[in-house]
Amino acid sequence: MSDIRIDFSKTVGKMKPVHGVNSGPRTKVFTYDATELFREAGLPFSRLHDVEYPYGSGEFVDIHCVFPNFDADETDPASYNFALTDCYIEAILAAGTKVIYRLGESIEHAPVKRHVHPPKDFAKWARVCEHIIRHYTDKFGADAFPYWEIWNEPDNGASCWGGTAEDFFDFFETAAKHLKTCFPSYKIGGPALAGTFAWGERFLREMQKRDVPLDFFSWHIYTSDPPALRSYAEEFRALMDDCGYADAEMLLDEWNYMETWRNQGPSYRKLVAMHGAAFCAASLIEMQHSPADAAAYFEADVVKEWCGIFEVENMAIGLNNNGTLRPRKPFYAFRGFNELYRMGNEVFSECGADGYFVCAAEKGAMIAAYGAGDPSLTFRMTGLPAGCTVVFRRTNETDTRAEILRFVCTDGTCGVTLPSADDEIWEIELA
Repeated sequence: MSDIRIDFSKTVGKMKPVHGVNSGPRTKVFTYDATELFREAGLPFSRLHDVEYPYGSGEFVDIHCVFPNFDADETDPASYNFALTDCYIEAILAAGTKVIYRLGESIEHAPVKRHVHPPKDFAKWARVCEHIIRHYTDKFGADAFPYWEIWNEPDNGASCWGGTAEDFFDFFETAAKHLKTCFPSYKIGGPALAGTFAWGERFLREMQKRDVPLDFFSWHIYTSDPPALRSYAEEFRALMDDCGYADAEMLLDEWNYMETWRNQGPSYRKLVAMHGAAFCAASLIEMQHSPADAAAYFEADVVKEWCGIFEVENMAIGLNNNGTLRPRKPFYAFRGFNELYRMGNEVFSECGADGYFVCAAEKGAMIAAYGAGDPSLTFRMTGLPAGCTVVFRRTNETDTRAEILRFVCTDGTCGVTLPSADDEIWEIELA
């Protein structure tokens, strides 16, 4: 038997926006619409990377899409192709979600690489980005774009960066210094590291030596071990502090379930199922308790293998006939976390048993059983408002937010033992 202990009277910090995603609600060239699901889950961020990949990827977000002729005059508005990216961002903002705009290029898996090589003129590339930022902040307002991220996974080989590490350091220095000079109040950072710690250390020490401004440092991880998200974040935070970036934020803006890259099939099947849901809930909780300031799950685009939160219900057929989506089990990890995030403050919670993860806020809690082995859970709660109604909901392979127990607490404390199994999400609501 495992004990979950919660004290609703003891505030320990703020809830953090770690339940963002990559991609927006209107996908496969606007034929699928997840707007209402985005709103239901309260997704705080949509990171724009690999947008509409491979469908329509010649039109969206990437520098070569928005500024198709690099030899053109970057000061001439006619040199830019904003039309479809504008529509894509409008859909994100209409869902109540903000944008992490990745300035760079999508990954290139094909044997011929076209756009991930180092730009032939670093300074001009930075000026192009300046005009992209001006366009979007003028059109939608600066508040819609809390983060501007330079490049993606330069440590991930030729599919993401076709030059050397030294090339990238020169490139990043040029871009970051120019953009920060143009936009001193905007958050400029990167480099969306694939997760290679040694490469990240080289990058941060080189940026420190060159006095490069860095408002945030971003990195990625794919794992089946939720505590790894927390431990890696702690290592990167210590490194950032040591390199003079103690005031910089940390973004974990790609993460998902993966057991091994050599045999990916089982992982893809699990990440869309209840096992993936429990993993997501445990991961969100671990990130809340880590030094990460914000995060974005990869991926919300339903046509991609990595999308564990939505699935196609009805295909899009013909013009103006949108396909419909329905939530998969992992969606409810994000929905449940958002209920806590909306409460503002985290309160004290703990569980000493392996395989259980808990996070509580002022009027609720979420518990993930991931790798758990006990047949029951005991919830010991204090600091409850007198006379409040306590509701327990469970999501597992057969149930989705099913109400398991409801009672009125009369004296501010309670202890409840309920049957438990692995791969479950529990939500506690105080009304």
